[in-house]
Amino acid sequence: MSEEEKARKQVKVIDRRWFTPDGELREDLPTPPPTNPEPPAQPLRQGPPQMEQPAREEPQKGRGGVHLPNRLSFFDLVDFFAQQALALLSGQIPGRGRDPETARYFIDLLGVVQEKTAAQLTPEEARYLDDVLFQLRALYVQANR
Repeated sequence: MSEEEKARKQVKVIDRRWFTPDGELREDLPTPPPTNPEPPAQPLRQGPPQMEQPAREEPQKGRGGVHLPNRLSFFDLVDFFAQQALALLSGQIPGRGRDPETARYFIDLLGVVQEKTAAQLTPEEARYLDDVLFQLRALYVQANR
């Protein structure tokens, strides 16, 4: 077996944890798995046909000239709440400092999202939400020691 064939058969392990063994936030955070861009096979509701809008090539511009993605996903929602909680737990918001109780509010909101969407998530979405909630809850406990 040549070296090239051995290299192809090797397993690649990717560390997707957000935190180091010491509980510090990693600098090279993993990216969420790609979402499925295909629409569902059957529409959820039947209604009058609507005209398709042309696909945008450039991202939209939001307030302050910030570029927004054309398409949002479940991962974006989870990331939004997680980033808020993480910033509040670490004290990264200027003029606010650490605020574990408000961080807990965002963590609890993610728990509500998990509870209300349990049967509707793909396996990747459910696993991602479980991982994020576990890590945020562990950080919250550590912040309140």
